[in-house]
Amino acid sequence: MSNLSLKRIQKEYQKMIKDPSPSYYAAPIKDDMFCWHFTIKGPKETEFEGGIYHGVIKLPMTYPNSPPSVMFLTPSGRFETNKDVCLSMTQYHKEEWQAAWTSIIIIFFNIYFYYSC
Repeated sequence: MSNLSLKRIQKEYQKMIKDPSPSYYAAPIKDDMFCWHFTIKGPKETEFEGGIYHGVIKLPMTYPNSPPSVMFLTPSGRFETNKDVCLSMTQYHKEEWQAAWTSIIIIFFNIYFYYSC
């Protein structure tokens, strides 16, 4: 495990704790800073309003130099459950990933945008 990766992930987590969002929440699963559980509230005035969607983010040991994977656990009709989601900021499109992006925040904005389309 890369010490730099772990420091980066911890820094992102601390930022999320300090400035929580009413639209989503994420936290490491059982002290594993590389595997996170998240929840996203369905955006208002969409077919997803009122829904709570759960998923998992897996950060690679080479993070932030490599993108994370994202998987939804709750059916929504938008994404398949228990399968990696194909988004521009995930391992499906490694060529688009930039290490300067904070994966946790970027992924949630990307997913939230996807739900509100």
